[in-house]
Amino acid sequence: MELKFGIYISDIEKIHTIAKKHNLKIVGIHQHIGSNILNVESFKLAIDVILEQALNFENLDFIDIGGGIGVPYKPEEQKLDMEELKNIVNQKFKEFCEKYGKNVSLWIEPGRFLVAESGYLLVNVNTVKTNPCYKFVGTNSGFNHLVRPTMYDSYHEIVNLSNLEGQKEVVTVCGNICESGDIFAKDRLINQVREGDILAILNAGAYGYSMGSNYNFRPLPAEILINGNDVRLIRRRESFEELLRNQVFS
Repeated sequence: MELKFGIYISDIEKIHTIAKKHNLKIVGIHQHIGSNILNVESFKLAIDVILEQALNFENLDFIDIGGGIGVPYKPEEQKLDMEELKNIVNQKFKEFCEKYGKNVSLWIEPGRFLVAESGYLLVNVNTVKTNPCYKFVGTNSGFNHLVRPTMYDSYHEIVNLSNLEGQKEVVTVCGNICESGDIFAKDRLINQVREGDILAILNAGAYGYSMGSNYNFRPLPAEILINGNDVRLIRRRESFEELLRNQVFS
């Protein structure tokens, strides 16, 4: 009841009334259960709920159990047991179809799960400075390239690729946008950072380019595909001239 998505269970009769009034045929139902779920029990409960409600609809062609399949952003988080989830979904859906008296299509929306871990944002350290409270690490990127930490206070692990064996220190990794909220990580324990180091911000595959922007009139970075020993450019770096290309001067 706290979420803006969908139609609440108690309004199912209203759905039937509206559908009948407008001669609509309901062929599928869908649910949204949240985001980045890493425990099977949450999916188990959600599937039970939607399959129970599906019995209130005749002649369904599909049931979409939604997405929410998570990836571990923090080192201590465990991956979702996909084998266990698969077995649970298969069994419950088989039982549902037998009870429903019809084979219905099962839809699922893996979304982030497919691409999140495949993308890293590489940033160059251009400034290291301290004040009485923090040690700031400035970079040549910002929330226009990866907005999740600023928008959601989301955690993305950061690895110092230039100093993998260095002594760890607590730093705040910042972006280059003139906004106090442009921070990739606050008070994060990272191998000692020096100017010129390259940092990898992990799990940027799902919400990097897809949520990227030219905020603050900043261009978007290049994208490099690495497949084994095959390294290739798949999206070139945006130029300043390209930022101006749609402007019309009279």
